[in-house]
Formats: sequence, C-alpha cells, structure tokens
Amino acid sequence: MSKKKFLLTFAIAIIFVFFIGYGIEVFHDPPEYQDFCPEVYHLDNETACQAAGGTWSDGLDPGVEGIKQPIPAEKRFCSNKLDCYIGYQELQDKHDLVVFVVAIIIGILAIVVGVILNKDAISTGILAGGVLLLLYGTIRYWRHADDVLKFILLGIALAVLIWLGYKKFDKR
Repeated sequence: MSKKKFLLTFAIAIIFVFFIGYGIEVFHDPPEYQDFCPEVYHLDNETACQAAGGTWSDGLDPGVEGIKQPIPAEKRFCSNKLDCYIGYQELQDKHDLVVFVVAIIIGILAIVVGVILNKDAISTGILAGGVLLLLYGTIRYWRHADDVLKFILLGIALAVLIWLGYKKFDKR
C-alpha cells in the first residue's frame, strides 16, 4: 500500500470513530457533573461551603493510626457530598451503556461494509474504523461489565474477526 493510501486509510479510520463518537454525544446527551454537584472547591470557609451544599474538611487528618494531626488552614477544603456523585454516576453508567450498544452496532456494520467494499484504502479505513469503534464502545462500558460478560464480549469479537478474516482474505 502506498503512503498516500495508508494515510487515507488511517484518516478515514480515525475520523470515522470521532464522527460516530461525537454523534452519540450529540444525540444522547451525557449527564453534566455540575447538574448534580455544585462547584464548591473554590470556597475557602466552612460557612460558605455548607451553604453551597458542600462538606468542609474538619481540619483533622488521621496521619498515623489513632493520632489526628491538625491541617494548616491553607490545606482545608470544601468538597461535594457523596450523594451528589452517586446520582451523577448512575446516569453516567446508563449513558455509557448507550454508547457501548451504539458503538458496537455501528462498529460491526462498518466492519462488514469494509469487508464488502472493493476500494482498497476506503474499505480498509472503514474496516479499521469499525474495529476502533468496537474498542471505543468496549472501553466505555468495560468498568460496568462483570467478568463473564467481558469474557463473552471478547470471545464474540475474536470469533467475528477470525471469521471475517477467513471469508475475506483466505483465497484457497
């Protein structure tokens, strides 16, 4: 493959993944952290922190087990309460599932189209984009999946890729 064809293939693959990934975010809005948790990190006193819904560090740090040492005032901080993060994370998990499903479906379709097309650089770019899209969707959902699901997903992906390799590239 010439340098020009290689660069075209590479560009198609990368832009394809960005296009689909961005499209998913456009049509299925991800949750915004600020909608669940107020910005409290800049607050520098306990009263303002609690009024904004944050939690103020008490100035004590368990440095050595059983001994609490005072923290200098400049190291005290305001942080969000855990419940705001939990609500955000629940919606983020659902969004990651949508990203996973859409990316897997479009990725598989792209791989099939890439195998069917007869234009070398274009078909290889679409095929590579499909593989990268499968990778993107899987990475987005990986932390939510249990070990059995991970094993099944990897097995299916491997089987499909081997099957496509035999169908497309085995000329015997």
